[in-house]
Amino acid sequence: MSQPELIIFDLGRVLVDFDFRLVIRRLKRYTAFSEKEIRRYFMQTPLWGAFERGEVEPKDFFSQLTKGLKLQKLTFKEFTPMWNTIFTEKHDTVSILARLRAGYRIALLSNVNIMHWEHVIETHDFIRWFDHPVASWEMGTRKPDPDIYLKTLHIAGVPPQKAIFIDDMESHVLAARALGIRAYRFTNAPQLVRDLDGILS
Repeated sequence: MSQPELIIFDLGRVLVDFDFRLVIRRLKRYTAFSEKEIRRYFMQTPLWGAFERGEVEPKDFFSQLTKGLKLQKLTFKEFTPMWNTIFTEKHDTVSILARLRAGYRIALLSNVNIMHWEHVIETHDFIRWFDHPVASWEMGTRKPDPDIYLKTLHIAGVPPQKAIFIDDMESHVLAARALGIRAYRFTNAPQLVRDLDGILS
C-alpha cells in the first residue's frame, strides 16, 4: 500500500456513536405526535439537510421544528441539551486515530449541524488533533456531493490519489472513490486496522 499524505475520517458512527432515538423520545413529551411520526418527520423534512448545510441558524431551526412537530411549552434553552447530548466516544477508533496522527496529517469530514459540531468540540478532546476539520455546515454542502471532498483536498493541498477516506456510509465511500480517493467503509475498529495494514505498522 502506497503511503498517503492525508487520512480523512468521518465523525458519526466512526469516531463517535450517537443515539438519535433519545432526541425523538425527549421531543415526544412536547407533542401529540407519536415517536414513529417524529422519526418520519426527520427522515422526510428538507430542514435537516438545510441545517447541515448551514442554511438555517439554530434558533430558526428550532422555530421551524416547533411548527413542524407542533411542539408545546419547549424553549430553545431547554431544547439545546435535548438535541446535543446523544454522543458517546468510540474509544477503539479514537485510539487508531491517535496512532495515525503520529505519522500522517489527518482531516475530519463530517455532515453535521452547527449545534452538534460545537457540542462535540466542547466534549471530545480528540477533535483538536485534526489538522483539517471540515464540517458541512461551514462548507455549504455535504457528502456525498463531490464538492465537499474536493474542498477538503484543496484545504489540505493534497491530490485525491494521496488521500485515504474512512466513512460508515457506502454512498459516501463510493463518492470518494469516484474522485480517485482510496476509501474504506467503516464497520468496526478491528476491520479498520486490517484495511490500513501497512499504514498503521
